[in-house]
Amino acid sequence: MTDAIPMVEPAIVPDTFITGATPLQFMGDNLRLTLFVAQRSIFDGGQEHLVVSRLVGSRADMLQLAAAIVRGCAEATPNDTTTSMVVGFHEAPKGRH
Repeated sequence: MTDAIPMVEPAIVPDTFITGATPLQFMGDNLRLTLFVAQRSIFDGGQEHLVVSRLVGSRADMLQLAAAIVRGCAEATPNDTTTSMVVGFHEAPKGRH
């Protein structure tokens, strides 16, 4: 995941809105992250979670993705102490972890 490699999109890929994620599923060296959107059920009017996407990737790639999200949130909201603590933890020297 680097900016030096060009990004191509031969077909339009639509954005996917999410409101949550299920716990990670570990599959050998890979992880599966299931993403959902909360909605009202058309059957009984109760709350339900509609699966909208599943991401599968290596542990290393998923950690890079998570770190990129945290860094982006920290840049967008620099005074958010929770995000700043997480970024500080990830960027700390390896001996501290």
